[in-house]
Amino acid sequence: MRKEPFITVFTPNFNGSRYISETIESVLNQTYSNFEYIIVDDCSTDNSWQIIQEYAKKDNRIKSYKNKKNLQIVKTRNRGFKLSSSNAKYYAIIDSDDVALPYRFKVQVEFLEKNPDFGLVGSDTIIINENSQIIGFRKYPSTNNEIRKVITRINPIAQSSVTLRKKAIEEVGMYDLNWKVAQDYDYWLRVGILWKIGNIKRPLIKYRLSKTQIKKTHLKENIQNSFKIQKKALTVYGYKDRLYNKFFRILMRIISIFPKFIYFLYEIKIRIFR
Repeated sequence: MRKEPFITVFTPNFNGSRYISETIESVLNQTYSNFEYIIVDDCSTDNSWQIIQEYAKKDNRIKSYKNKKNLQIVKTRNRGFKLSSSNAKYYAIIDSDDVALPYRFKVQVEFLEKNPDFGLVGSDTIIINENSQIIGFRKYPSTNNEIRKVITRINPIAQSSVTLRKKAIEEVGMYDLNWKVAQDYDYWLRVGILWKIGNIKRPLIKYRLSKTQIKKTHLKENIQNSFKIQKKALTVYGYKDRLYNKFFRILMRIISIFPKFIYFLYEIKIRIFR
């Protein structure tokens, strides 16, 4: 019987005590078993580090690290890349407030094994609230061509759903430290220069909407960075644009005067697809 490829699963954590247990258990309960689970704590001030250590004592697949000083999210994500085992063929991301469905890694590894020209694969998502109740569903374009049609107007890949090919990471490098928010959007675009990118056409994670997530607390910066990243995609990375995408960006620039309204529309859209 063929052995499963070894993968690194990575979670960055900062003050995630409310949800981190649910995240960890969703990883440990996967139908896929050949993985290491790296968790990097960024100097949390709550008891999440203690929770992480308790799980690490029970399961030797967990490798827990604590930053010596608060590095913030981008440097912490890059540290996760550096800590990944040289034996890992793939690298899966799950943030400390999200939940992986039991078959996630199995499905994504099978896809990447069958499609060696793909550098990453994400998935559709189930949306949950702070109480882990399902409040909606988010569908993403699935094929490489569908993703490229929309990627200069929106980020079509959910970070917590992504499994990357380690070879793609080696070629593309680390997250760009210039993007304190929306760094994932830039990274997918960089991967897409050299590789095909895709989404599994079914939900593989539960993505949590909460008051403390960066998308909401740094909403204006997230929107501004997205515009800058889109411009870079067109002028530096060589992505092709579409007339509809241009119109959409102009419209979003006008609406972005009221960033909270954009997030309100995002939440409404999620509930429509419930």
